[in-house]
Amino acid sequence: MSYHRGGSGSGQPPRKQFTIKPFRSYTQMDASVARSTFASLASAMDEIHNRNASTLSFEELYRNAYNLVLHKHGALLYDGVRDRLAHHLRASGGRLVRLAREGDALDPSAASGGGSQRYRLLEETVAAWREHRVTMVMVRDIFMYMDRTYVPQNRKRPVYDLGLHLFRRVVWERDVDDLDDGGTPPEGKSGGGDASTLGGAAGRLILRAVREDRLGRLDDAPQRSALLRSLVHMLLELAHSRSGGDDPGRGGDGGAPVYERDFEEAFLGETQEFYRVESSGRLSDAASGGMGGPSGGRYSAMEYVRGAQSRLAEEDRRAQALDLPTPTRSALLRIAETELIDRHARTLVDMEGSGFAAVLRVVATSPAGASAAAAGGDGRDAVPVDRERIADLGRMYDLFSRVPSSVNHLRDALGERIRADGRALVRDQEGGASPPAAFVRGVLAMRERFAAVVTDAMGGEKRAQKRMREAFEDFLNADARAANCLAVYVDELLRGGLRGADERRVARELDRVIVVFRYLSDKDVFEAYYKSHLAKRLLGGKSGNEEAEKAMVSLLKAECGYQFTSKLEGMFNDMRISRETAEKYRSHKRAVASSNAGGAGGGASSDERDASNGGRAVDVEVSVLSNSHWPTQAVAMCTLPPPVEAAMDRFQRYYLSNYTGRKLAWQTSTGTAEVRATLPPAKGSGRPRRHDLTVTTYQMCILVLFNDADVLTLAEIRDRTHIPEDELRRHLVSLCTPKHRILRKGSKGKFISGDSDTFTYNADYTSKMTKVKVPTVSMRDAGGGTAPGAGSGPSSAGAAGPAAAGSAAPGAAGGAPSIPPSVEEDRRHLLEASIVRIMKARKTSSHNDLVAEVTRQLSGRFVPSPQFVKKRVESLIEREYLERDEGDRRVYKYVA
Repeated sequence: MSYHRGGSGSGQPPRKQFTIKPFRSYTQMDASVARSTFASLASAMDEIHNRNASTLSFEELYRNAYNLVLHKHGALLYDGVRDRLAHHLRASGGRLVRLAREGDALDPSAASGGGSQRYRLLEETVAAWREHRVTMVMVRDIFMYMDRTYVPQNRKRPVYDLGLHLFRRVVWERDVDDLDDGGTPPEGKSGGGDASTLGGAAGRLILRAVREDRLGRLDDAPQRSALLRSLVHMLLELAHSRSGGDDPGRGGDGGAPVYERDFEEAFLGETQEFYRVESSGRLSDAASGGMGGPSGGRYSAMEYVRGAQSRLAEEDRRAQALDLPTPTRSALLRIAETELIDRHARTLVDMEGSGFAAVLRVVATSPAGASAAAAGGDGRDAVPVDRERIADLGRMYDLFSRVPSSVNHLRDALGERIRADGRALVRDQEGGASPPAAFVRGVLAMRERFAAVVTDAMGGEKRAQKRMREAFEDFLNADARAANCLAVYVDELLRGGLRGADERRVARELDRVIVVFRYLSDKDVFEAYYKSHLAKRLLGGKSGNEEAEKAMVSLLKAECGYQFTSKLEGMFNDMRISRETAEKYRSHKRAVASSNAGGAGGGASSDERDASNGGRAVDVEVSVLSNSHWPTQAVAMCTLPPPVEAAMDRFQRYYLSNYTGRKLAWQTSTGTAEVRATLPPAKGSGRPRRHDLTVTTYQMCILVLFNDADVLTLAEIRDRTHIPEDELRRHLVSLCTPKHRILRKGSKGKFISGDSDTFTYNADYTSKMTKVKVPTVSMRDAGGGTAPGAGSGPSSAGAAGPAAAGSAAPGAAGGAPSIPPSVEEDRRHLLEASIVRIMKARKTSSHNDLVAEVTRQLSGRFVPSPQFVKKRVESLIEREYLERDEGDRRVYKYVA
């Protein structure tokens, strides 16, 4: 039947015709036709297996498979494909089984055949696998329609996965005693890792090849690696086949995936055993070795480290060559690291002569011939550092860092070494073998060497830096010794150690000081000692580098804040103002002198007290200091010579007339004077000898007494000068030393015997220098132990030189471990103020919270102990600043 539609006329488009045809009748394919159709498909599969696929029409084969599925014969097709694949795989497996039985695969200890024959089973297995994969790709294309429809509807494996599954069951898991190439594979057996299966035999050959490769005995290693890589890929692909749907009626896979079961577990176990035996054997040799290494047939810890690094690198390369999956590669390296590193970490650290601790001890002692650590620029004051040994430590750290937990052993050894060396320095300082400055130099050298270890060998690791800091803090804060010694070292450095140094060297040296300063918990103790030494340097003009002084204060300010250095900056400000005041006073004296009838500034004085100085006024230069900035010492004023008192009174009148509301307190325990000593002429000369002596204020007072008497006893000098007993003895001994024997001591021995001991003016005193600076002996030397000698001495005192007014700067005995009483008092005030400030803000606080907050706030100056905090809290409760909570006695309340 046809139907026409369209317009008429020549201008109309041609008419379209539609034809309706009848339905074709559907004819169901019967079973005989289905079997015949599948027979042609089976024949085609045989041709594919026989490598004759070029003669086949894949379009026709696809249509036949399509028709079978379409006519509900999918089960016949699927089962037939499975059986045909199994038949061909049985034949392939039979060849491999016979090869395995003929060779030595079943006995790993056998050595039959050469290298190529030994691994023939693996080569043939890979060849069979590759051929099977190619075959399955073509078979899959033929049965593609079945994969899309029948397989998902019936929860079957796709054809390609079915081929993988059958290769695994029929070939890989085949029993080596099964020589029957026909029939169907036995059901219910899944034991590829069993020693009696083909997979087990192949697995042993794989492990043998890996072991021989580790021992360096594998022939044709690149080709063998490629072979093993192919086997690994095969096992991985077979393992993936297990993820497909189950085949009803054929049983499940059961057990672990084939890759893990047949290769990974055995491979990792073999690796663990191999490295356990090898590492233990090497360490048994290393235990008898030393730093000399294997030169005498011995094996050192560092040699072990190099061998372990080489082994780990080999394993990583092997894992890449075999293309192992990431989980296997990670597990492999983890096992190797555990056996080579973690199990022997403590042994490698403690090994005598060559372990990490032993090498660290060598680095700490810096033997001769070691290279110098770069100290910047010209390398002066560089600390010798053994770079070769540090490189050894770096190799061990790199090895241990692969197992992070084992690095703790290295950090512990570092801390123990620092503490041991630090305690040795403290013992030397306690015994007097090491003066304070030498103690600090030893600490600085230690710090340079161990910092090089942490930075170069341990990569600047934060935990290692923390462990080093804690170790230094541990021995430096055992008492107040380190704070005092550091202050003495800085004093020595700033007095002359940096004289003429360039800016870079000054910065470098001060930075090293600050590094040690950071380790101190008693920073307020350092401040007290530093302020004492700074006062002596400023008042005595002993500072060798003013810029270095200011730079040091700036560094302390950056570390501890403004409050820490406010007094130090005030001391510098006082000295600046004193210089300006001295200049104004000199201008004032010149103006007064020019207005007098005498006219000249050096003319006769109108004050009767200047008569003993030939009528000339003493020139005095005064440092006016703020009492709050400078270290104070309650020392009574001694009796000064009348000309000096007259000069002090004139300055005081001038100062108070220009600065109202102030009060001057003279500190005669400090200051210096220039005294002109006129001695009898030498033999053959008619001119008297003159020496300008630079002495302390106390020594000036003593020498002036000998203008009126040639011999005086200790009691007479004390009564006429009122100098404190200890200081009097110290300054008298200083005037009787062999080098500066201005006075002669009457008693024998090195110290003053008693009040009746006499001192005589030494008219025979002589010196090559016109200007002589008389040093002052230490208080210990003046006490009677090691006084530097007795003497003889004249004293014809001329004009008394400049007297200094200011606070005493009590020096501390080098290395004294006790905290100065003034610092203890300041701590009490600081702690109480901090407690009140915290409680005023919080109103209530528990005891533990209060202790923690007080410690946090005061840690920049000192770390108070909980007992000290508790005492101050009790004191504040007694004075009614705080009270305890009635419900909880460990809770405090602020009393408004």
